[in-house]
Amino acid sequence: MTGVHHKLISKYADYLSNNRMYSKHTVLSYTRDLNQYHQFVQQFSGHNFLPNSKSLRLWVRLLAKEKKSEKTIHRKVSSVKSFAKFLFITGEIKESISIELQLPKLKKQIPTYVKEKDMEHLLESFQWDSSDYKSCLAYTIFSCFYHTGMRRSELISLSSRQFNAYNQEIKVIGKGSKERIIPLSNEIISQLNAFTEVKTKQGIQSEFIFCDKKGNKLSDKQVYIIVKRFLDKTFSNKKSPHVLRHSFATHLLQNGADINAIKELLGHSSLSATQIYAHNDISQLKKIYKKTHPFSE
Repeated sequence: MTGVHHKLISKYADYLSNNRMYSKHTVLSYTRDLNQYHQFVQQFSGHNFLPNSKSLRLWVRLLAKEKKSEKTIHRKVSSVKSFAKFLFITGEIKESISIELQLPKLKKQIPTYVKEKDMEHLLESFQWDSSDYKSCLAYTIFSCFYHTGMRRSELISLSSRQFNAYNQEIKVIGKGSKERIIPLSNEIISQLNAFTEVKTKQGIQSEFIFCDKKGNKLSDKQVYIIVKRFLDKTFSNKKSPHVLRHSFATHLLQNGADINAIKELLGHSSLSATQIYAHNDISQLKKIYKKTHPFSE
């Protein structure tokens, strides 16, 4: 990658971090996509670093031949389009770049979630000892994910100041540093209070609610491993914390929650992102059929 490419992508990364308030993970994904695109351009389309429809079409064909998923292709193209807009609005180029190309259709994927009864059994079957900080931490993290539907990055960054037991709520800092309030049930408040007592008894001090024994902030990997150990006991084919976010939203919807309310709880910027949860398993469809069809009996 030439020096010009490197400088522009570095500026773009700074713009995403400081102006758009994107997470480190998102910024890395965008810059990685751009680096891959520019490597392709240098190899197959000369040395013009400016994005254009022709080079993008060739790149999309290559990505398809490499068996990249439709979702991955869409994300990579979106990264390049976003970079093109950045070049124009920051004055790096004088004219906006028009990019037109047809992308492979995205397959509608039903989110993986744990059924309500399985979740209840999982939470009830887990026993933790207040003298064992590791088990207390694991149980409270898993339970907090399910009770709030928050993202992994949001949970990891939670500070004690964000938890308000009196008002039964927790303040979450989401994507783009947007704040939202999530109401808390008596059950999760009790669990968080019990966990806090365990931390105090063991002399663990930290600005973060969830931390290791030395008070250090947990990593993405540590939290993933904790959740995976729980989900290994279920039939879920995916084991990430996002499964609990999906479960939270799905269970709310199945129990009659308004989809707009779920949107606010999840911190989605648009309703389209929430509508993936408007799905039902066969047991739910049978219940609806029996309740509503005149000849269902």
